[in-house]
Amino acid sequence: MKAFRIAIAIIAVAMFITLSASNAKADEWDKKTLVTFDQPVEIPGMVLPAGTYVFRRASSTDPNVIQISGKDEKHVYATLLTIPDYRMNPADKTVMTFEERANGSPRAIKSWFYPGDTSGEEFVYRSSGKTINEIGALQTQIAELRDAQMQQAQRLDAVNQRAQAGLAEANQAAMAAKAANQIATAADRMAANADRRAEAAQFNAKAALNQIGTVAGQIETRITNMDKYRVADQSTVTFAFNSDVLSEQDMSTLDAVAASVATPQGGDLIELEGFTDNIGTEKYNLGLSDRRVESVLRYLVSKRVPLYRISLVGLGKADPVSDNQTAAGREQNRRVEIRVLQSSDSVSTAAR
Repeated sequence: MKAFRIAIAIIAVAMFITLSASNAKADEWDKKTLVTFDQPVEIPGMVLPAGTYVFRRASSTDPNVIQISGKDEKHVYATLLTIPDYRMNPADKTVMTFEERANGSPRAIKSWFYPGDTSGEEFVYRSSGKTINEIGALQTQIAELRDAQMQQAQRLDAVNQRAQAGLAEANQAAMAAKAANQIATAADRMAANADRRAEAAQFNAKAALNQIGTVAGQIETRITNMDKYRVADQSTVTFAFNSDVLSEQDMSTLDAVAASVATPQGGDLIELEGFTDNIGTEKYNLGLSDRRVESVLRYLVSKRVPLYRISLVGLGKADPVSDNQTAAGREQNRRVEIRVLQSSDSVSTAAR
């Protein structure tokens, strides 16, 4: 069997060209037929790849010359001479078959058009064209060359991908190194800041210890001499219901208290006791009385009264000064009592 001998058994096509007889009308000469091949086929001078092609007459003046072009008719693959009026049986269908003639005779493609018609045409190979075997050999070489090119392209693509991957890894490594360097720099800064904060904390701790020692000595002296203290002044501030906010009148009262004890050389002490009315639970009222004495404490400290001179306690709804059955009585019970304690030593010194 020859290398490119093709036996294509009955390929169904739709053929719609009317092969006109010598008396055909002038407007029927360019009718065309679409032919679809499922596999490559041989025509005179070349091998057509699988696909759809247009068979039509080349001109109205020479009905025996057939052109084969692509489906879009933009490219003509071959122009072939035909042998007209090949007779066939009326029962034959619209078919196209391909075969080779015996050695020494022109190779041909036989074709028949229109079911039931008795006319047909036979495409004849040009004598100047290459043989089918030569064409087949060229096609094989072309296919092998394409395969080699494809393999080379695949190898180049693989090399490029590896290069891209290596570049990406290098970029990632560089980014990681940069990030690590930034982290190390930040850690150095944090360590330096921590050292400075530790030094400041140590200095503040020493200062606080010194101050605590001084204050503790003063308190110890006052506690030792507590029996010598007496109440020199007493005042009261009241609050709205469920509130620990000082009124303007309360602030005025506390300003007078602060002015009497704010001198550093003075030895006066202040006692603060907070109270509530009887509305609410014991636990809630204890918390509310604590908040009220703390409000008074913060205000006195803001007026430069030394904190170590103040003692405070919240007593809730204990020890009412008025009847809790009336609104006026409950208002008097919502209070903080302020007592200024003065030592007998400071009184005698002031008297002299």
